[in-house]
Amino acid sequence: MPKFKQPLAQHPLHQWGTRMGGAANIEPGFLASELKSDVTSIMANQYGIEVSASDEEITVGGLFSSTSFPGVEFSFTGHTDWARFLVGISKTAAIISIDVIQQGSVSSGMQRMNSASSKGMFSISGALQKAMTDQNAVETESMYYGTLLQTIQQVVESWME
Repeated sequence: MPKFKQPLAQHPLHQWGTRMGGAANIEPGFLASELKSDVTSIMANQYGIEVSASDEEITVGGLFSSTSFPGVEFSFTGHTDWARFLVGISKTAAIISIDVIQQGSVSSGMQRMNSASSKGMFSISGALQKAMTDQNAVETESMYYGTLLQTIQQVVESWME
């Protein structure tokens, strides 16, 4: 059960979020189960990427004023060293908020590439870090993250049509 002091939209690793109005008769738990089913199916059938999804109960706030709401955590099957993505679906009055945050850190190869990029093209240590990294693995990981986020957005946006 993930716990956060700040709303997910204020999390430093917030990736994407949106709000849906006019949702008085919609339960966040139903949307979470739809998201879990649709995203894993699309990722496998359209992109050939195996994603596992687990139900989560997310708590936001402090000791005296906290709220809990449903969420789904997505991870990549067979890639335990990659980041996971947590989608929270909360409801206030007739407005549903959907926020995606990154959980955990990216692989060590991607961390080396990010570090090398921040040091610049002409840095010797940056060049060494880049040379020690499997470029294809990092590109694949980055592509998988982007595809998952895009699929989550597509599913959520299809609800608003």
